[in-house]
Amino acid sequence: MNSYLKLIRLPNLIIIALTQYVMRYFIIQPILGINKIKLQLSDLDFAILVLATVCMAAAGYVINDYFDTKPDRINKKDVIVGRKVTRRIALFLQQIIAAISVLLGGYVSYKIGHWQFVFIFFMGGGLLWFYSTSYKYYFLLGSFLIAFIVAAIPFLVVIYEIPPLTITYSEILIASKTNFNYLLYWVGAFSFFSFVGVLIAQFIRDLLSIKGDREINRRSLPIVIGLQWSKVAIILLILFLSVSVFGVWYQFLNAPLDQITPWYFGVLIIFPLFLLAYRVYKFSEGNKFKTGIFLIRFAILAGISYAFVVNYIINRTNF
Repeated sequence: MNSYLKLIRLPNLIIIALTQYVMRYFIIQPILGINKIKLQLSDLDFAILVLATVCMAAAGYVINDYFDTKPDRINKKDVIVGRKVTRRIALFLQQIIAAISVLLGGYVSYKIGHWQFVFIFFMGGGLLWFYSTSYKYYFLLGSFLIAFIVAAIPFLVVIYEIPPLTITYSEILIASKTNFNYLLYWVGAFSFFSFVGVLIAQFIRDLLSIKGDREINRRSLPIVIGLQWSKVAIILLILFLSVSVFGVWYQFLNAPLDQITPWYFGVLIIFPLFLLAYRVYKFSEGNKFKTGIFLIRFAILAGISYAFVVNYIINRTNF
């Protein structure tokens, strides 16, 4: 059983589920509550949406391991498929989980009156399959694809919530000439942060997989432009993300009564990112880079966890 849990990356799946719950109950719900508007997607339907997302991710992890046994052996990673789980069972498991994802996603799409949204899960599962078989071998394509899919995880919450909200509050929206697009901006900010953060993480993983990537002819960032220029690119991305975080605070969140956000961003996001930039600068091939991996994961989780701060500020202001 432990091998199967490792195969589907259970800790990552828990983070995915928690991210979606945090977006719904700590960002969307309190923001709607400012105007006395309530969530319209039922808790059960939302749980099904989360399960569909988790299944899509799990299927992606399984098929990636299925096709990655050789480079994983070269890079001295824990190889599960072919050793602890047979290749036939792994492939069958992937197909079952992917099918469950589409069925559950289709059900929720039908419930909100937009059956065509099921193609999100078709497309997501297909992209993860082709990422494992071919896309990740192309320069930049695989890294950008994974970053895009991860960024879509929080965004799914809001695009499935807005249709029932629009139906229920249609008269109010028409009378006030407004819409729920402001929810897209809020959740979109978290998605953008996730996109850039995961892109940095993908490039860092490329630094750690140079030997294996050479063997399988994968055109990763350091293989194509070299180690030194890869480090420059990663450091520039880290600086871009840091400046973006500061810019969001300065432009949109710089409220006199909010003394939490600047400290939160500075200490828990920007400072770890600066430390990461320094670690990348000092990186050399063969380094396990455990500190760097921890720092980027910490920064990403801290960015998503800012939702708790938003919820606290809104509740304190309103009550």
